[in-house]
Amino acid sequence: MPPLAIAAAFSSALIHASWNAALKGGRGDRVADAFLIAIGGIIMWGVVALVWGAPKAEAWPYLIASVLIHLIYWVALFRGYDMGDLSHIYTLSRGSAPLLVAVGAAITAHEAPAPLKMVGIALVSLGVLAVGVSPNAPLKATLWALLIGLCISAYSLVDALGARVGGDALVYVAWTSGVMGVPMIAFAFWKRGVRQMLRDAAVAPWRGIAIGIISFLGYGLVLWAQTFAPIAQVTALRETSVVFGALIAFFILRERLGLRRWAGAIIVAAGAGLIAFG
Repeated sequence: MPPLAIAAAFSSALIHASWNAALKGGRGDRVADAFLIAIGGIIMWGVVALVWGAPKAEAWPYLIASVLIHLIYWVALFRGYDMGDLSHIYTLSRGSAPLLVAVGAAITAHEAPAPLKMVGIALVSLGVLAVGVSPNAPLKATLWALLIGLCISAYSLVDALGARVGGDALVYVAWTSGVMGVPMIAFAFWKRGVRQMLRDAAVAPWRGIAIGIISFLGYGLVLWAQTFAPIAQVTALRETSVVFGALIAFFILRERLGLRRWAGAIIVAAGAGLIAFG
């Protein structure tokens, strides 16, 4: 893989783990969080649209499909975090994605990984699942995590193809964030009412807006990498976020992590090494 793609994927992984931890460790008002994250995404859309304009017409079918998938993803993400620990929901959802993306990329983009790279992708998935699977976790939390993983697989493939067709990952992800922000804000207003929503959001506005901006930057990095590197391999490298997520959960959120989860993190690191350098 190109060194720039490797660096972008690892940077995106750290960013993704950080904002998920901030979301889990926040005030617990998921509706207000979703509203403010949408505001952050719209701010970034406005800046990019003003300077670089709109995506090519060929990218719009992918963009619309991505928005619909992301809306399902956000619903599942908030529901999952309401029911389970970060270390379970986050890692299980991320671990179920790489192999599905590899199959999808082979079919749609004719990108079949070399045997050693495929072993690396499989190790990342296996390691992530080892970290995330918890025998004592509520069944509903596990099901929500698996739905999140399915959404991740779908939008990862759709967005990578859309960014390639559009020719500009930054413009593509900005418009995805901007379009997606409209129904997210509409839902928040419907759920709480305009006045109450604005009052709730004003309690700690900059945290949610910052998460929206940071998540935009992190996803933009991985999408940019997928425009010139294999989709499945970049996706799998991004799932090393589970290692960062486990460390954040242990050291900052004070969640307990057993030997199995630490072993899973090591397996993820080994798989990432095969993908990046094998």
